[in-house]
Parts: sequence; C-alpha cells; structure tokens
Amino acid sequence: MGYQKYQRRDDLKRPKSQIEEIQYRGIFDLQFLPRPWILRGIIPSSALVLDEVDTVLAKDTLAPPHGLDVLLTPPPAPAMPTLPSWTQAPVFSLDETEALGRVRERIRREYEEISKDASLQKEVDNLRTKIAAKSEAIDQKMRQDQARGAELATGCRNRDLAAIRLLMLTCLARHPLPEPLVLNADFVLDNLSRVALCTIQVPDLSTMPIVKKSATKRWQPVSEAQRKRCSERILHALCIRAAYLIAMSDPGSFFDTVAVNAHQKWFDPATGSPREGIVASLQGAKSELCQLQPGHLDPKACFRHLGGISTANILNAAPVRPIFVMDRNDDRIVANKDVASQIEEQTNLAAMPWEDFEHLVSQLFEWMFTNDGVEIKVTRASRDRGVDAIMFDPDPIRGGKYVLQAKRYTRTVDVAAVRDLYGTVVNEGANRGILVTTASYGPVLMNLLRTNRFR
Repeated sequence: MGYQKYQRRDDLKRPKSQIEEIQYRGIFDLQFLPRPWILRGIIPSSALVLDEVDTVLAKDTLAPPHGLDVLLTPPPAPAMPTLPSWTQAPVFSLDETEALGRVRERIRREYEEISKDASLQKEVDNLRTKIAAKSEAIDQKMRQDQARGAELATGCRNRDLAAIRLLMLTCLARHPLPEPLVLNADFVLDNLSRVALCTIQVPDLSTMPIVKKSATKRWQPVSEAQRKRCSERILHALCIRAAYLIAMSDPGSFFDTVAVNAHQKWFDPATGSPREGIVASLQGAKSELCQLQPGHLDPKACFRHLGGISTANILNAAPVRPIFVMDRNDDRIVANKDVASQIEEQTNLAAMPWEDFEHLVSQLFEWMFTNDGVEIKVTRASRDRGVDAIMFDPDPIRGGKYVLQAKRYTRTVDVAAVRDLYGTVVNEGANRGILVTTASYGPVLMNLLRTNRFR
C-alpha cells in the first residue's frame, strides 16, 4: 500500500503544475502564439524562430473575430486539469454480477485506506479548491470583459473616437504574434478625410536573434543573407497585418482608406547614438485590403502591390518619408470659408484680399478632388511657415500630404518662391508641394523646373 500511496502522490504532480501555469488572456489582453521550445528552455525568449515568420500573415492568426465581435466575443476559457480517477469514490450499480462485486469490494477498501491518509487527502482537497477558484476567477474576468466590451461597442456605434481607437488596438492585440514581434501600436481616425492611420512599433531587426533548426536538429543562427531576407519579410508582413486587421474591423463604415506607418528605434552603427523614425509606410483602400487572402500572401509582393515604401536595408535602417501623416495638434488649421459664392465674374483676383485668395484656392481644390476623398485644410493667416493650405489625399498611388501655397502676385514668380516651397515641403514632411499664382513664371524659373525635380 505504501508504494501505491507514493504513486498516487506522483499522479497529483501534473495537475498541480497545470493549474499554476494556466493564464487566461481576455478580450483586452495581448495574445501570444505558443512557443513550446521557449518553455522547455531550448532557446532564449528574445529569439525568433525562422518558421515563426510566416505566422504573421497566416490564415489562422488573422481569422475572426474582427470589428465589434472583438469586443463582444471573449477568448474561450482554458481547460482545467483533470484529477486522477482514484480521487473519487467509485459508484456501482445494483445489478452487477458476483465477480464484479468482488472487484468492487476490493476497490472500495482501497479507497477507504487512501481516505485515511490525511495528508494525501488534504492535497486532493486543496487541488480541488484551487481548480474551483481558478475557474471562478476566469468566469468573473470574462463577465467583466464582456461588460466593458459592450459599453465600448456602443461608443463605437456612436462614433466615439476614443472607443474606436480602443477597438482597433484591441483587434491588433487579440490576433497573436510571436512574442519578440509584439510591441505597441497607436491608431488615429480622421473623420473629415475618412483615413484611418495606424502606427506600429517594430523591433530592431538588426539585433534580434533569428534561429532555425539545422540538419542535425540543433538550433543555430541564420546566415546574414537569410537574416536580411527574413527581416525584410517581417517588416512588410507586420505592415500588411496591421492594415488588414484595421480594414476588417471598421465598426460602421467610418473610413475609406487605411494608412500604416512602421516606427522603429535603433542605434546608429557609426556613432552608437540612438535613432528612431518611420522605416516603412503603406496606404490602401479599405475595400482592397478586405479582399486580401491571409495564408496565401507573399509579403514583399503584397507590400509592393499596395504601393508601400520602406527603408532600403532594414539591417542598416534609415528613415523614409511616410505616405500619410496626421498632425492632430496643428494649431494652424482654421475653418474653411466660402469665397467663391461672393466673387463676381469681373473680379480681379490679383486685387482681392490675400486671405480670401487662399480660401478661394482651397475651395477650388476641394471642388476638383472632394469626390476622391481629398481633404483640404486652410491654415491660419500667418506668413511665418509658408503654408497656406494642407491637402490630404488618400489615394495609395498619388496620395499623401500636399502643401499648398497661394501667391496673389502681379509680378512674375521668381526662383526664390519655388525654392522656398521645396524647403517647406521638406520641413512639413509632405509628399508634394503645389504653388498657385495669379501671375506667370519667368524663363529662369521654367529652366529650373526642367532641370530639377520640380514640376
């Protein structure tokens, strides 16, 4: 009987360890892909396994829930460990044969002897209590998450920007990634331009360990050439993943375009100084992004198809100009004014107040491009920044941020004006600059336009 007692103690070790390891990640918690080799201590948790790269855009990891279902559907509760059968007293029916009755009596006596072992019985009772407490805690968390999710879903339906932002960030968190690739993200929705901008943080891929199994089944670092290809694949895949999940989770047709900027921090190899910036950017129509088929995408080909741009070498990163940016703290923006309706046919535009001319130019661009989702914002009447209006174009090919300058001149536009515009474009982080004037361009300036990047 002593041997059986110790054997039964061993039977309790597994459920004991299982109940301690159970962690429930609810609606608003980060989800991670299982990494059994990490749990066994085979490789460090900071290392990325080569096979994990393809999980970023895998069908299973990007599967529903999307949209408001993210807030209303909690992840399933984990299975509780099962106690050994001998911890329950056997129950027998009354019509058993005499032969089974003998076996029944022997098992019953054995159970009675086990029950007399107070320490073993106490372990069983404690384990049952822990399992019940863990189940109750998980049930309570699920109820709390569902209540909070329902409240946020109501906010999303009412166009509450804070609730929509939390929905999008929750959607990104709910769809699992390998732990080394999980970093923060942010989301901004511009109601006027109907553009959703997601900024994701990506790890420094030049320092992240990437390993694979060799022919001898041992873990080893990938080659430098493979590291470069793999890092580029990761960067493109993370951008596509964010764009797809945001597009699929629009709770009420609130935007038409999704833009993603990938932000990274790294150390300059030449000076050792910390640096950071946007290393990849893409923009696409929501309708096109929703048609993507996870599990069948090549990250590089898809990234190019969406018109994305990225740093030339992710292992020696350099910032790129994002396709779309939103400065929500720009205090220069003022309300647009209807000037066109007040202009008579014989009005001399060169003689009208310069503030009215700026609003007129903005209004004309709005008429021409508003059907394409373009947004025009006039800046405050100030000459210090050289920006008269800002235009946001969601088109993935020609789009981005435009700087508009309105020159109400009676003289010829000189070279300095165009050079100033170019400097303003660079300073604003814009994609293009447009100069509109009531005058004409001189021959010196036209020659400059032909021999430089100006148009």
